[in-house]
Amino acid sequence: MMNKFLNNCYLIGVVVLALSLTNKSENSKEFKIIGSTIGFPDSTVIFLDDASGFSFIHMDSAYIVNGKFKFSGSIKNKVLKAVIRTYDFSDFRFFWLENSLITIEGEKGKFRQAFISGSKVQIDQDILDSAIRLSGKEREPSILFIRSHPSSIISAEVLSVYCSTWGRDTSTILYNLFSKELKNTSYAKIVGEFITLNKSLIIGDKYVDFSEPNIYGKVIKLSDFDGKLVLLDFWGSWCGPCRQGNHELVKIYREFKDKGFDILGVAAEVKKEEWIEAVQKDSLTWENVTDLRYDRNKAAIIYGVSYYPSSFLIDRNGTIVARDLTGEKLRQKLKELLKLD
Repeated sequence: MMNKFLNNCYLIGVVVLALSLTNKSENSKEFKIIGSTIGFPDSTVIFLDDASGFSFIHMDSAYIVNGKFKFSGSIKNKVLKAVIRTYDFSDFRFFWLENSLITIEGEKGKFRQAFISGSKVQIDQDILDSAIRLSGKEREPSILFIRSHPSSIISAEVLSVYCSTWGRDTSTILYNLFSKELKNTSYAKIVGEFITLNKSLIIGDKYVDFSEPNIYGKVIKLSDFDGKLVLLDFWGSWCGPCRQGNHELVKIYREFKDKGFDILGVAAEVKKEEWIEAVQKDSLTWENVTDLRYDRNKAAIIYGVSYYPSSFLIDRNGTIVARDLTGEKLRQKLKELLKLD
């Protein structure tokens, strides 16, 4: 009888301990990342960055020793978009970080395909990535995922990336499917802002005014150019085609600036010093503005800019008359509108 009693107590104790360990794991306030790698020499430094914002924020770094590395710490939110990378980004892997035990198995040169376990959100990300690979397309599998996962942070993150490409109508339909909790995330707020600000402007529409500071901090409005033929030019210091196109645009500006033509540049930037350096190096003497919100620039959202460079030619009456004209095509259009032939 006593043995039976002791056995029952032992079993109860085991169950309580298991439940305690499970709850501790599920409610953990810390993360631990255990990495196994192939092909990296000893003492290779690997970095852990917060990749949830406009730019990466360094969180930690570690040495790879005998093919192993470790990270530990904590995040305030339930989940965080993160990246593990080498110094020069020759190898990297984006993943969803949670306060849990996460394992990563990767190979030098193929680190983007590293296997990750321990993150529940990452499982959903892997499902979406697999669907995209199988279909060879991005839009259809992504939209299907959002429709079937209206409470997933991945759905909000994906829509925040593609809302300007998919347009206001599609984005609104998908955004309205989100749960109340999901709508309070930073990703969903980006989508909400896009839906509120975007005007889906096309050729024939009147311009929509906006204001942003120039390199000296003075607030410039698009309406300051009323009565002129103006090219609204969306570009970035980081954008190779933009920088190459600037050389020809400088020539065109010099040719027509005294004939009623002007340019307003809107830069997608995060760091002011990089923007100013590009303006000076490319000899951009026309007004340039930015709100330092990268591709979330409010003017870019209003005009539905989803690629760079991108431009709108606005006539003296404030009507959008052309898009993305460059080089000789822009030159000929300016001659036509300014009646210089």
